[in-house]
Amino acid sequence: MDIRKLVGMGILAGALGLAGCGDDDGGSDAGGGGTDGGGTDAGPMDPDLPLAQVGDDISPDDPQAIDPATAMPADFSCVGSVTAPADDGAEISFTLTMEDFQEGNPVPDVCVEFYPDNTLDTDDTCDGMTTDEEGNITVMDNAGSWYAYRVFPHTGPTPATTVVGSVQYNEASPDSDGGDATGNSVSQATINLIPTVLGFRRAEGTAVLAGTLSDCNDDPVYGTIIRVYSPDGTLIAEGRRQSEPHFRYFDGDDFPNGSQPWSHRDGLYAAANLPVSDMPVFVELWGRTAEGAPLELLGCETARLFADTVTILNVGPKRSDGPTCPGEM
Repeated sequence: MDIRKLVGMGILAGALGLAGCGDDDGGSDAGGGGTDGGGTDAGPMDPDLPLAQVGDDISPDDPQAIDPATAMPADFSCVGSVTAPADDGAEISFTLTMEDFQEGNPVPDVCVEFYPDNTLDTDDTCDGMTTDEEGNITVMDNAGSWYAYRVFPHTGPTPATTVVGSVQYNEASPDSDGGDATGNSVSQATINLIPTVLGFRRAEGTAVLAGTLSDCNDDPVYGTIIRVYSPDGTLIAEGRRQSEPHFRYFDGDDFPNGSQPWSHRDGLYAAANLPVSDMPVFVELWGRTAEGAPLELLGCETARLFADTVTILNVGPKRSDGPTCPGEM
């Protein structure tokens, strides 16, 4: 997912005055409904889903629906058989450039921890490298394998130049030595903006989670939802108050929509005010693979959530080498 779409549309919404934002803990948020955050009832997270589909257009009759003239059933035939990229490729060195989440400019002088095994540690002290004036660090990994990284906070003179934490998982290394890749660095101004455009206020000390939901062809999927579980398997449900967890999908034009009940053609989701933990949370993808079929678990990944940090996690079909998730139990 090009996560900057979320931020760019957020700026537009703010400029047009489209994003509602009541007092913190001042009652129900604009997205409304559901049970108290941390409960066991998914509430609006668990609507009566349509068939999971992929397509290019929005329905001319219903902006919350995909155009049936261009839609096709999503391909989830690989569920349970797909695996993460192999980590047995040649060891390579490549340049990872940290860019501002909002502006796309290189971000110098931030500490970045690089994890070639795609698994973050629990140490909140950065033992990694500091980006140079062009936002670059040089890292090593196996060609084509997944890696993760974590950007640590850095205080600047303004909110726009103050860097908060960001984490990204399941990023693929280049296929050959000497390549390059980009990562996201998030400013204080941006992390405050994201929940606002989603229709509520960010609670200090909580986490933001965002990504794309996709099928076996890596196409973004319409008609699916996420469920997020704490490390002990407790569902993190939609909250009623501003400071409680909230889950949002987009409207097919990469715009956050508080009333969109499931993923649209862009497959984008976002969640904010999530509780943090030293252990990874479970992020599940649910949908229907046939008309009238039961709702089923289609994918699951895990990710660490850190206070005042954006975690970027794309979720595709369930892997045979992936985690065992609460939805399977």
